[in-house]
Amino acid sequence: MLINSYHPGFPTFFDQIEGLKSVLGPAGVHLDVEFMDSKRFMNEKNISAFKELLAMKLSELGRYNVIVTSDDNALNFALENRNKLFPDIPVVFCGVNNQSKARSLNNNDDFTGVIEAVSMEETIASITNIFPNINKIYSIVDSTPSGQADLSVMNQLLDKFPAIEFEELSLKHMSWAELGDALSSLSADSAVLLLSAYRDKFGFSKSFDDSLQAIMSRCQRPVFHLYEHGLGDGIFGGKVISHFEQGVIAGRIALDIINGRAVKDLPVVEGGDANKFVFDRNMLNRYNVSDYLLPKNHTIINETKSLWKSHKIEIVVGSLIILVLLVFSIALLLAYIKLHRTKELVRVSQERFALAMAANKDGVWDWNIKTDDVYYSPGYKAMLGYGEYELPYHVDSWLDLIHEDDREQAFIENSKCIDNKIENFEVEFRMQHRDGRWLWILGRGNAVERDKSGKAVRMIGTHTDITELKSSLVENRLLRNYLKSIIDSMPFILVGLNSEGQVTRWNKKASEVAGLSDEHVLGRQVDDVFPRLSPYMEHVRETARSREVWTDSRVVRKKDGDIFYDDIMIYPLFDEEQEGVVVLIEDVTERVRLEDMLVQNEKMLSVGGLAAGMAHEINNPLGVIAQGTQNILRRLLGDLPANQKAAEKRGVNLEDLQGYMYDRGIPKIIDGIASAVDRAGRIVRNTLSFSRKNQDNFKQHSLAELLDKTIDLAGNEYNLSTKYDFKKIEIVREYDIDVPTVFCEGSEIQQVFLNLLKNGAQSMNSKEYENEGPKFILRSYETSGCINIEIEDNGQGIDSAVRKRIFEPFYTTKKVGEGTGLGLAISYFIIADLHQGSLDVYSSPGHWTKFVISLPILQQHLENEISAIG
Repeated sequence: MLINSYHPGFPTFFDQIEGLKSVLGPAGVHLDVEFMDSKRFMNEKNISAFKELLAMKLSELGRYNVIVTSDDNALNFALENRNKLFPDIPVVFCGVNNQSKARSLNNNDDFTGVIEAVSMEETIASITNIFPNINKIYSIVDSTPSGQADLSVMNQLLDKFPAIEFEELSLKHMSWAELGDALSSLSADSAVLLLSAYRDKFGFSKSFDDSLQAIMSRCQRPVFHLYEHGLGDGIFGGKVISHFEQGVIAGRIALDIINGRAVKDLPVVEGGDANKFVFDRNMLNRYNVSDYLLPKNHTIINETKSLWKSHKIEIVVGSLIILVLLVFSIALLLAYIKLHRTKELVRVSQERFALAMAANKDGVWDWNIKTDDVYYSPGYKAMLGYGEYELPYHVDSWLDLIHEDDREQAFIENSKCIDNKIENFEVEFRMQHRDGRWLWILGRGNAVERDKSGKAVRMIGTHTDITELKSSLVENRLLRNYLKSIIDSMPFILVGLNSEGQVTRWNKKASEVAGLSDEHVLGRQVDDVFPRLSPYMEHVRETARSREVWTDSRVVRKKDGDIFYDDIMIYPLFDEEQEGVVVLIEDVTERVRLEDMLVQNEKMLSVGGLAAGMAHEINNPLGVIAQGTQNILRRLLGDLPANQKAAEKRGVNLEDLQGYMYDRGIPKIIDGIASAVDRAGRIVRNTLSFSRKNQDNFKQHSLAELLDKTIDLAGNEYNLSTKYDFKKIEIVREYDIDVPTVFCEGSEIQQVFLNLLKNGAQSMNSKEYENEGPKFILRSYETSGCINIEIEDNGQGIDSAVRKRIFEPFYTTKKVGEGTGLGLAISYFIIADLHQGSLDVYSSPGHWTKFVISLPILQQHLENEISAIG
């Protein structure tokens, strides 16, 4: 259906309809037409009536394949009412002046078409070239959308013509009579550009023919136009829009849609290419304009009739008479020509064959099997590097050049065809070029002549050089294998999916995790072969649609009771032919655990700093208490002259006072205070030493002394933080005499000892004893250049499965909240990495556990590193 913005009498209608029919008619497409008549009746009442009438017709008629709209009003009507009147029917527009609106519909699922792009700049330029003395151009325009659109285009070009003064004769503000008066008074240095003239300021409408007649009757200056209608009726000319071509383009688009092409695949067509320069010969003569002033590739209408048009009958009759006379003359030559014709045809045929054979890149051969004579075409010889006379016409020429490894298979295929087992054959083999290199040849052959038994006596075929093709195939195979090797060597999972969620490719890691090889998964739904991706299918579809990367970090995954972490990334494939994604799954469990270990270590450093600060603050009042106890003992029990003098002054017998204090046990109390202060001081010093971790602490230490200091720290901590008393644990020391010192970081080693003592104490606390109590056995001894420390407890012990993983980060058998699983991992790091030693564990489940620390005595490289830092 065509929805026309105007009425059947509008000048553009018949050109548009003829253009549409020229395309749709031969294709058997029926075209219905509906008229809005909006040029004459542009009001809501008319539009509503048309809408109701069209709705009634559409409800009664069958469904249309395409709706075509002509001009702006019809397009606007379709945009506003399509969903109600003809939903799901594609719309093709033509004759649209609102170029920005038309271009905005590019790639639209429902609308496309051709823009009516006026050639405004070219027409104005032609005015200034044809009439160099013109200084002013008057534009006639009304309030219609098409007229205003053309006016907007013209106003955008004013800066390109600075020598021209442009002035509007607007029917928005003028009546028809006022327009006529203005036209009649135009100066001789002016021209007129007709944009649109259908309705004046009072809403009085005229047809184009009537308005053009009114304009031409009052205007003495040349009138240019941007449209084809009006030419021949007084319009001088211009680069005009061909409404016939607009209809042709719209018809082609509509036919493509009917044949199944998607609307969004048919871009909006810029209509400027359909415009052409057309001028009226009568106007050229009226204004004395020579043809050389006209632009190139122009067309002139109303040309003076040619001699052929004026005397067509006479010319035809005379030509017939001459033709009859010539026939008699030609008849005399026919016999002679016939004699030479066959010979010439044979010569030409032979020449063509020779040229074709010389130009053909394929080698042509013709084999007489009885005589073994073979014709080789020039192209055949050139393919192998031989001149025309250098290759004998015998089957041995082929046999001598074929590769010995390929000869048997080539014989087999030829023999099958000779013996009538197959009609024709194809076989690949190698032949030696004249320069010694080997060419891959594709041989094809067919038996063209057989004897009575069916055996071939003549065969014809071709040999084609496929060396480059073979090399390309090998290169492609190697490249595919190389890319597959790269993908398979990656340590993370890669899965390629199409837009339907089917697997297109995955790497070796994915195969190992899923337990399925490539051939078992390609083309299958990923839900079936890799269920881990099922929760992410919506993200897969969104990534394929939006072409944006999607990621999710630290995704928790449980396997065999253990927790693992994955980073999942979905990347779009930028392939114009096929949508798809690549899913990357990276196991980041170790990285996450390392990051958490670092965080935990930072926390421990912070706690150590806090402990150091508290220890420093406690040390001050301890000093005061220690000094005070010393002064009390000196001033009460000491034999000082000052004590005797002060007692006499007060009338006190100093010996009786001292006796009283001894009787009451006061000196013992004071000694107890002094002893407690001394013990607290040792705890503070150990805490400060433990918390200070820097390169300055790398020095020679006695491991036995560090272990004893740690025992003091452990006892103090457990008194404060646990329900059992560390002092109740029996400590057995088995230290060898004269054990050398070790170059180490004392606080780090103490941290290891403290972790092992705490773990052992907790193990013993949870065990019920019958005959003996909890006990630590501490050993220190030297072996093979190493100092060894053993910390053995008689707790619950550790089974073999736990021992295998006991030094892994975050591995713990304690209840939630009682441990992080980092203590032993950090201890192992301190011993093995920082001190190049070893940490081993031995156990008898239910009876005992023993940790053995070995540190090398000579660690010169550590000393060098510390010196370099200092």
